[in-house]
Amino acid sequence: MDFGDWEGRRWDAIGQSALEAWVADFARHRPGGGESVQRFMQRVAAVWDELWAGTPVPLTDTVWITHAGVMRAATLLQSGLRQISQAEQWPTATPGFDEWRVLA
Repeated sequence: MDFGDWEGRRWDAIGQSALEAWVADFARHRPGGGESVQRFMQRVAAVWDELWAGTPVPLTDTVWITHAGVMRAATLLQSGLRQISQAEQWPTATPGFDEWRVLA
């Protein structure tokens, strides 16, 4: 996800009011002027949909080497959620450094 001006900054350096604005409109707000969660989910879903391409299972095994945000979005897609509206819906569990996850 593109966090715009927030990229590379610590959460405590961004400011409480800016974080609250994002949480208040979690799906559409563009944190740091970057990308909204809604747009990010659309990008990940486009690749997810291409992988599945109308089949009940992917035709080949696929490895995604990515960061935690994409894994969280893929987890939502696997569960059938294509859009979320509240920050509380965003998954908190992610693989740790050097760990992996299988989504089937």
